[in-house]
Amino acid sequence: MRILEALRPKGLEDIAGQDHLFKGDALFLKLVKSGNFDSLILIGPPGCGKTTAAELIGEHLAIPFYRLHASTSGSSDIKNIIESTKHYGREAIVFIDELHRFNKTQQDLLLKVIDGRHAKLIGASTENPYFNLTQPLRSRSFVFEFHPLGDDALNQLYEKAVSYIKESYGVDEVIADEESMTRLKRVSLGDGRRFLNMLELSVIKGTFSGESVTLGLQGIEDYVTGGSYDTDEHYDLLSAMIKSIRGSDPDAALLWGMKLMESGVAPETVFRRLLISASEDIGNAYPDALEFANAAYQAFTNVGRPEGDIIFAQAVTYLASCPKSNRSYMALHKVKNYLQAHNPKVPDHLKSGGSGYVYPFDHGSFVKQDYAEETLNFYIPSEQGFEAKFSERLKRLWDGVKKYE
Repeated sequence: MRILEALRPKGLEDIAGQDHLFKGDALFLKLVKSGNFDSLILIGPPGCGKTTAAELIGEHLAIPFYRLHASTSGSSDIKNIIESTKHYGREAIVFIDELHRFNKTQQDLLLKVIDGRHAKLIGASTENPYFNLTQPLRSRSFVFEFHPLGDDALNQLYEKAVSYIKESYGVDEVIADEESMTRLKRVSLGDGRRFLNMLELSVIKGTFSGESVTLGLQGIEDYVTGGSYDTDEHYDLLSAMIKSIRGSDPDAALLWGMKLMESGVAPETVFRRLLISASEDIGNAYPDALEFANAAYQAFTNVGRPEGDIIFAQAVTYLASCPKSNRSYMALHKVKNYLQAHNPKVPDHLKSGGSGYVYPFDHGSFVKQDYAEETLNFYIPSEQGFEAKFSERLKRLWDGVKKYE
């Protein structure tokens, strides 16, 4: 849309709705203008100025600027940039949009960019970095949060848009129904890009009369895609969906899951939580749940939305309806706590080339022998679903040795 380019901020202080970052003696403004940073991570909703800020930082520092999108770029792109920057004799800026989409290997490669001083890294993400970025990358980065645009910021954009409309369409007056404008700001969901796109379409849909135009605001949101994003609500919805699955309420789980999908959160983020739930909350009570959730994710990826929502609904209601057990999850925490306090050694008969090991299949399929220096009970199977069979078998095999209670 032309209006986006026309109203693009000329300087960092012109970015609307982020006064905590760009006004007065804000730390972020001082930091980026000095160039005294190696890595920045900008988090916040779509349309709040993250990409524009990165571009303006590059312009201010007057150094080469590379832009990558994590969904379409890979390790080879990063390696090529590293090679290119070696020839400049000075740092460049590498801006990576949707940084959370990079996998661990790709994120580890970014460490070479930072540590080798090949370039300054600026990453933008709509997701909490503590959930999606590796600890080494987070520890090297300053994290700053961008906020959804409030009414004051949207009003500022509207005033600038009115000037643009008057000049571009040759009118002296732009008329907008107050109630419709209030609704437009509400459905923009804090996304400045979506707000401006809807305004420009409302001119095209509007009514010209003499030297004025009445904006056609009614129903304009149907023509501009966009989604809500509120950092707190995002994680509240994820939490509500998972807790509803854990509580075996498929209706509530589907309600919160679909609100997440409709709000514009990346589907892979939602499915990632479903995969975790299949193991954490269902586990061995119904082991097929993890395989099913993974297959549903692959099928959804192949189909896409909106038809993929059918697959998503099946996955959510399936997981919520499964028998539940967190015993393998609990065993994980028990063993981690144990390892913090102990340094177990492998018994001699279990070592490679050790002697004294008894091959279970020479005795049917099981023989009682020590597999650790002491008797351990981390995993206590539940009596739920398929896991009840595990419980019965382990109690029978280790009777008199381990206590499964």
